Amino acid sequence: NKEKKMPKPAWNNGGRTIREEYNALKDPNMRHYFQNHKVQSHLYKTGQIDRAGRLIDLEKNKSKLHIIEQEFKVAEKLALNRKKEEEEMRHRVQGKRHTALDRARRYERLLKMKEDRKIRQDIVRAARGFALPQASLSTTASEYRGKSAW
Repeated sequence: NKEKKMPKPAWNNGGRTIREEYNALKDPNMRHYFQNHKVQSHLYKTGQIDRAGRLIDLEKNKSKLHIIEQEFKVAEKLALNRKKEEEEMRHRVQGKRHTALDRARRYERLLKMKEDRKIRQDIVRAARGFALPQASLSTTASEYRGKSAW
């Protein structure tokens, strides 16, 4: 069994072991760069440092981050459900309004029809009242024939 050996670097690292993962935030030579206000503002916005400027270890806080992500998912679901309920409520209210409007229109149409019928009946009654009754017409005609001026 030959063990694979890492090739020796061409530079001298002072006897320190090479880190597998480089983190510029922990590099003392980069400290001056990260003290810049704009850089710190960006790091804070991206969640890499806290308000005091301390480094946030993402590996340690993965579980907290997972919990927060789950809370966001639950909050999004609640917001979506609330939006659906509001939409359904709005739809129901609009349906009730349309029903009430239709009912009011039908009622108005019914009242207009009743009013028109009453007017027609009044017109018919008035026409009958002005017209001579059938019996009086025949009497008047016979009387008229008997009193002939000729």
